[in-house]
Amino acid sequence: MTPATLRPFALADTPSCAAILALAGRDTFGPVASAAAFTAATQGEEILVAERDGIVAGFAAVHTGDAPEHFLHHLYVHPAHSGLGIGTQLLAAVAARFGPRLSLKTQLANTGARRLYARAGWVEDAGDGGVDILGAWIWVRYRAAPPGR
Repeated sequence: MTPATLRPFALADTPSCAAILALAGRDTFGPVASAAAFTAATQGEEILVAERDGIVAGFAAVHTGDAPEHFLHHLYVHPAHSGLGIGTQLLAAVAARFGPRLSLKTQLANTGARRLYARAGWVEDAGDGGVDILGAWIWVRYRAAPPGR
């Protein structure tokens, strides 16, 4: 399996990323179906794009406005590229760039994402969460591996 190429977001990526958010994010983020909605949903965030064979396959967007605390607001992979390790690559790149004070929220029902985060060493904060229009959610925090590991 060929790993994805990760690179900074370019304006030309907007239609592809909007389509990914509309497809992959609809169950966790709600309906976002246009380039304008994508732009509004990622306003002021640093975006990293994953590309496979010249096609945008996924993206991650990090809110950095509360530095040194950072919030992974979006991590989505196009369903056609799911299961190829792209989410893992994006998660590792975001953690390397923005850790160790990085967190995210995920829906409790999103068991696939929760498994991905746990495998990558992220820790769920069982005492901190809430409920929104999509259901119950929980905070997940990045924990860097100890040196030498």
